[in-house]
Amino acid sequence: MIIYLYGVTLIVNTKIVLKHRCYIIDDDRTACLRIKEIIQMFPELEYLGYNQSPHEGIEKVLQLEPEIVFIDIEMPGMDGFEVVNRTRSAGIKPCFIFISAYDHYAIKAVKERAFDYLLKPVDISEFRETIDRIFERHQNDPLASTPLTDREKEVARLICQGKTSSEIASELFISKYTVDTHRKTILKKLGLISSNEMIARYSVK
Repeated sequence: MIIYLYGVTLIVNTKIVLKHRCYIIDDDRTACLRIKEIIQMFPELEYLGYNQSPHEGIEKVLQLEPEIVFIDIEMPGMDGFEVVNRTRSAGIKPCFIFISAYDHYAIKAVKERAFDYLLKPVDISEFRETIDRIFERHQNDPLASTPLTDREKEVARLICQGKTSSEIASELFISKYTVDTHRKTILKKLGLISSNEMIARYSVK
């Protein structure tokens, strides 16, 4: 960060601490409150809320665009796998962590590309391991857990490499106008003002 103080330019080294925002979808209120309690024990996580209805849960996830969604599998009206598919089809792709009282869904969860599968009652040490792996992935690919589409992440990674819109267009075989459109959408989704801010926050160190 650059600060101008009494005509003197100061360069201040600031560390941006990113929190992963979490949402819960589970028809069992007790389970929701348990996960909420655990989430609030971790300063690197931000609790956004929970919903016991899978249909309403999808709407909230599309609205809030959390980085992490903890979701039950067996729910009335729609199971967790369908919630995941509908959410992804709408272009929102958070880390889905299935939470279930039954272990026989684990293989299907892997096939559905869930980030992890935790058994109820959730063990805090296992929860910690899952969160650590999410942040490790974030360090290797800071854009991985963002609500960007695959194409937007591709463009964003090239922006973070310092490439111009023309260079990105040439590399991805798309028009410069399309790149600029992606750039505006990316900044809006990430809540950023400029590409320089994105480079500072999401470049691989």
